[in-house]
Amino acid sequence: MIDKEDSQNNQNKADKKDKEKGKETGKEFKKNIFIDKYLNMLILIFLVAMVLLSLYSLKKNEQLHQSLAALNLSYSELQVENQIFKEKIDEQNQKLDSIGTQMSKYLKERITKEQFTEIYMQLQELIGMVTVEQKREYYLSRIVNIVSSNNSQLESETIYDIAKSIYEISLKYKFNPFLVCALIKVESDFITDSVSDSYAYGLCQVRRFIAKELAENLDIDWDGAEKTLLNPEKNIQIGIHYLAMLYDDFGDMKLALTAYNYGPFKVQEFISQDDDIPNGYTEKILKYYARYRGFAIEEIDEVLNGDSEESNISQG
Repeated sequence: MIDKEDSQNNQNKADKKDKEKGKETGKEFKKNIFIDKYLNMLILIFLVAMVLLSLYSLKKNEQLHQSLAALNLSYSELQVENQIFKEKIDEQNQKLDSIGTQMSKYLKERITKEQFTEIYMQLQELIGMVTVEQKREYYLSRIVNIVSSNNSQLESETIYDIAKSIYEISLKYKFNPFLVCALIKVESDFITDSVSDSYAYGLCQVRRFIAKELAENLDIDWDGAEKTLLNPEKNIQIGIHYLAMLYDDFGDMKLALTAYNYGPFKVQEFISQDDDIPNGYTEKILKYYARYRGFAIEEIDEVLNGDSEESNISQG
């Protein structure tokens, strides 16, 4: 009986140990599952962090690339500005050299009032002491005197309107206004209703057979040759536009003036056949041009070259 109870107790103890061992095994299993889960979570967090870090790095690289692109653009713009500034300095230096050459020449000779005024205006303009309005009034005053001294029959208002047209249209085509005055002096002597035997009309003596097409190019309403071409403003617009076209074609003012008189095809024929080009008409214009600007006729070639250089600088 005692053995049976001991055996039963031993069995109970064994069962109890098995249960405790099972509990410990279960705890260990749960612990391992928790650790595995925790490690997986850490790995996932690490991967997400790496992805975010990669995205951040890509964004930073893109921002850096944009900054470099903006820096390159700013550098390019700075180079362009420096080039423009350099060109302006070169332009000013060229003007100073030209004025210095004139001054050196005129210091050795007696200069006219007109020459002195012209040099003075150039210097004042160069150093910014002459406004656009002052320059305009200077030329208008001179042109009014030229027109009125040649045609005193015109009313003062008409004289001023003609002077204003000459100045503004000359400025448009980058011609010296006194050159246009010289052309009109030779062509019509400032007689507004002048008509030649070859049907050339008005101040600039524009020929009827080319006038209509030129007027259309300028969007000028064509109201017949007389009404259109005997209008001083329209006549000057058409005539100087024609001279500008000839200057563009021949690239030389003397040839352009000759073509204005003889026609471009005739001048081209002179050139192609290597014939002497008549210069009587052109010399008349240049004589008046030199007088209006205060230069000697012997200096007119140098004056024309200076006009050409100034025109090229302005167009550039």
